[in-house]
Amino acid sequence: MPNRFQIHQHEIAYKFIAARDGEYCLDPSCKRKPPAVKLQIDHADNNPSNWDPENLHLLCQKHNLEMRQKTAAEHGRLVREYSAKNEREREKARGRESTGIVKEMVDFRAGSPEMKANSYYEIRYREWIFRIMREQGFIIKADEINSGAEVVGCSPLTTSRYLAKLTSSVGTLKETRDATGTIVIAFR
Repeated sequence: MPNRFQIHQHEIAYKFIAARDGEYCLDPSCKRKPPAVKLQIDHADNNPSNWDPENLHLLCQKHNLEMRQKTAAEHGRLVREYSAKNEREREKARGRESTGIVKEMVDFRAGSPEMKANSYYEIRYREWIFRIMREQGFIIKADEINSGAEVVGCSPLTTSRYLAKLTSSVGTLKETRDATGTIVIAFR
């Protein structure tokens, strides 16, 4: 008998991915949608235990099986390429989706809109900044604030507030200066 937590986790992940990317096969040559096709959650790194949101995408069974035959590097490259192409197409058609996604996912009647939106944006921001920190080890503060705002879909003022929390005395990040005197953010 399947684990109920795993079923619930799968359902939440599927809804999140569908809201974030759209409910269709990520492969640009396909883009089929339910009910014409049953979509599966694809793990870009070929690791089914990695539930990092940036690792998850929707593919039809045919394209999911094709992706599993590729190396993790090739799989990840194709997913990034497909995602970027699809995002550019969505932005051309409807503008930035992040605000619309928040409106769909958050029940604004259950609390102030700012608090509900913040709970969504801050999670995405933290996922993004920690991924960058793991990959690069540091990031220039000004770039972090502006890039974070662009990636997450909120204002630079909001990302600067999130950064202030993370670089506080109990936060996991710190501000420091590099050899040129530029303020950078790094792990403590």
